[in-house]
Amino acid sequence: MLTPIVWAELGAAPLTEEKLLFAFAWLNLERENLPFEAAYRAGQAHRNYRAAGGQRERTLPDFLVGAHAEWHRHRLLTRDPARYRSYFPSLDIISPETHP
Repeated sequence: MLTPIVWAELGAAPLTEEKLLFAFAWLNLERENLPFEAAYRAGQAHRNYRAAGGQRERTLPDFLVGAHAEWHRHRLLTRDPARYRSYFPSLDIISPETHP
């Protein structure tokens, strides 16, 4: 699954959109929009993160991705599983610690 948020983050890479499309074509990713319910859940998680002393300000895209995956019951591939587990405990996470 690929959301506009993830695509925007990938767009910051020094590749053309055509090269990105080619690089990910073998995955046959399905494009999905972000439901408003998931966006609201992401905002709440981000607020809780900041209230708990979270220092990073630019984390809202991470919470949008996590909430989207949680809403659709998708698995999430990440190198930062601790934060996702803290705010989305029901999320099925794939990380280096679970899939070495």
